[in-house]
Amino acid sequence: MSNSDKAQATSLFQAEAEATTDTSSAEIAQADSRHRIVIIDGHALAFRSYYAIRELSNSKGESTNAVYGFLRALLRILSEEGEWDATVVTFDASEQTFRHEQYKDYKAGRAPMPDDLPGQIDTIKQIVTLLGLYQIEQEGLEADDLFGTIATKAAALGYNVEIVTSDRDAYQLVSEHICVRGLDKRDRFGPQDVFEKYGVRVDQWIDYRALIGDPSDNIPGAKGIGPVTAKKLLQTYDTLDTILNDLDNVKPPKVADKVRASLEDVKFSKHLSKILVDVDINMDIANWADRQMDDAGLTEVLTKLEFNSMMRELGLSKHNTYETVSWQNAFFGKVGYLLSDSNPMTAELVELSVANAGTVATTTDKDEMLEYLAAAGTIDACDAKRLCVWAACQGLDCTPGDDPLLMDYVLDTNAPPINALANREGAGEWGDKAATRASVTAELLKTLPGKVKGQQQELYETLEKPMAAVLVDMEHTGISLDVPFLEGQLAKLEADLSRLENEVRTVAEDDSLNVNSRDQVAKLLYDKLGLKTGKKTSTGKRSTAVSALEPLRDQHEVVGTILEYRELAKLKSTYLEPLPKLINLTTGRLHTTFNQTVVATGRLSSTNPNLQNIPIRTDIGRQIRKGFVAASGNTLLVADYSQIELRILAHVAKEPALIEAFNAGEDIHRRTAAEVYGTSPEDVDATMRRIAKIINFGVIYGMSAHRLAKELEIPYDDADAFISTYFSRYPSLRGYIDTTLEYARRHGYVETLLGRRRSIPDINAKNRNKREYAERTAYNMPIQGTAADIMKLAMIAMHPKLAEVNAKLLLQVHDEIIVEAPKDAAEDAKEIIETTMREAYALDVPLVAEVGIGENWLTAK
Repeated sequence: MSNSDKAQATSLFQAEAEATTDTSSAEIAQADSRHRIVIIDGHALAFRSYYAIRELSNSKGESTNAVYGFLRALLRILSEEGEWDATVVTFDASEQTFRHEQYKDYKAGRAPMPDDLPGQIDTIKQIVTLLGLYQIEQEGLEADDLFGTIATKAAALGYNVEIVTSDRDAYQLVSEHICVRGLDKRDRFGPQDVFEKYGVRVDQWIDYRALIGDPSDNIPGAKGIGPVTAKKLLQTYDTLDTILNDLDNVKPPKVADKVRASLEDVKFSKHLSKILVDVDINMDIANWADRQMDDAGLTEVLTKLEFNSMMRELGLSKHNTYETVSWQNAFFGKVGYLLSDSNPMTAELVELSVANAGTVATTTDKDEMLEYLAAAGTIDACDAKRLCVWAACQGLDCTPGDDPLLMDYVLDTNAPPINALANREGAGEWGDKAATRASVTAELLKTLPGKVKGQQQELYETLEKPMAAVLVDMEHTGISLDVPFLEGQLAKLEADLSRLENEVRTVAEDDSLNVNSRDQVAKLLYDKLGLKTGKKTSTGKRSTAVSALEPLRDQHEVVGTILEYRELAKLKSTYLEPLPKLINLTTGRLHTTFNQTVVATGRLSSTNPNLQNIPIRTDIGRQIRKGFVAASGNTLLVADYSQIELRILAHVAKEPALIEAFNAGEDIHRRTAAEVYGTSPEDVDATMRRIAKIINFGVIYGMSAHRLAKELEIPYDDADAFISTYFSRYPSLRGYIDTTLEYARRHGYVETLLGRRRSIPDINAKNRNKREYAERTAYNMPIQGTAADIMKLAMIAMHPKLAEVNAKLLLQVHDEIIVEAPKDAAEDAKEIIETTMREAYALDVPLVAEVGIGENWLTAK
């Protein structure tokens, strides 16, 4: 039914209802056909939305969380309601109502309205009107007085009414033709539902609430009277008036005494709980039903809010509607592609599409794809790097161009996957076809460039975009492996695993025990050996996870044996077994894939294989690195920054003592130990330096006194004293932390020195664990993120310089860079690396790079 048809039908129905005002309520209830009205408690929905979604803002930093949550919930509610005649949204006109005038403490227990909420509520009201819904507010009244009046009058006019609210006081309005449902639930409450859940009738609801009170609104009720007692009183005496008029005979006497002691509060609570149903409102339902959505106005507001996916849902933004043309009519444009698998070194290019000027062309012909890529040279695409690696395997020289994924990553390192990004930007469905991917890419490259501005635009243009080209070369180049050596290490590891397994079985007195079985290990540790653990799995079973077993090491030596077995088993399955199998049959080298938009700190990660998790502190981990070797006639160079994060910390905190120490070339850990212990650097021993080193790096990661005590195996008070002394010697560090946290709380994100941004959504969370984790993340991100940015700058700068001496970047793992160079050019390559890394970015302290040379990754380190 169209809106105009609805309006006409509603008008006729309303006229009939008004003509039968003398009809009894029973006759109205028996009507065969009643039209419907939905009334939404807008103020309650706005508040719930604000707290349900935190730290959401547009690219201008304007808070949008309440608006987004409200609109998302509103659209869901309307989609679930089916056919209805009109939707009314009620709001509180202001915080002060007649109830506040009568009772100054009314709602006094509620937290003050957040600073960024009033403006969002104004926007919500605007959107409600633009959607064609009727919104109403009236000075001095609350939203529930408005929906109470509208519901009561509409029901009398012959409508079925549904009230959507979280306010349980609305149950007093429930009747045969008025029901209530929650903001998040589809369950509807009618008279029988209220009785079944609470044990009181609808006409007893106000009395019930008067007795139990409502802490959320600071309505006192009767002190000591809870829901169960209130229900029994009303089931016995029927009404509150009966109870209050004959308290001497109310049983049991102690309950009567509680009511008597709160007599005035109970009476006033009843008054406060009563929703008005006779407010002077113009019940022009026909007009409410005939309101139209304002497409232009809504588009303007949602565009400003950057709610592109909602625009598409509302039919205001239409994408993936590119006209399909033949490949012969294709022009250079935005590319979408489909590979047969995720590894571009071994995959086949299945489809290639190009979107340009509202058209999209697709080909599956390999010659046509190669011809296009060769001619294009630079590729604008989502994950353009992957396509360029494939092209390099075909002998083509392609460079990644503009990439929406990289653009979104510099806006916030907590970037969503491509399908979510496309949805958020209203760019269409990503899908599994090259054509839709090309059109989505084209749409994203219309919206995202306007958001990447200032420092973030520079970060994109000078760092992330050229970094993609460097990674193409690195992935395509790969690295050599010493397979016989790795196979020998695998054999040794398997022998160690067999030995450890036998040791566990001996303790268990069970030759068939499977050390990989969680249940069998739990039975051994907790039943046979009687070890105690308080940790359980999500299914309620006793946990055998590392976090559960580590505290048990001292209880029995078999715990350490099991943990060692697991570590070796993981290295076997993750590295020693799969590495030789991952060697490319064409190149004879290992080619990892670098992920540029995954890690929230801005660092690179890698897959197939993941090289970031090879342990360096264990012998077997070092031996795995020894299996990464230089090709014949070449050598490897391994470079990393010396204490780069501490140097960045000194710079951003402007801590004079640290800056002085670094500029003087002092041992920073020895200097810190001298400060903490109150002695001279010459008197610092190895233990003191080790403790200082742990504290230095612990500050960056937010190490608590509890964690430090555990790490150093010292009393908590000693650890707390160490940290207190540390901050007293380096006071600017505390200032940096406090300033950064305040910035994060105010803006919802933090930035690196180069402008890389990371949102911190839980920085104001009420949950302590979430909030404290967010705080540690907030002041760690500018340090770690800047270190990652500087490393990338160095790689970009050295890449063409290394090429001049026939050297190549191969890997970047954590803080290390691995380079392969001809043996006779090794010293030249070393000079290039050291100089470039040193000059990559100017800090108040010098950057120092350490470069080693060797035949394999381990010896070069």
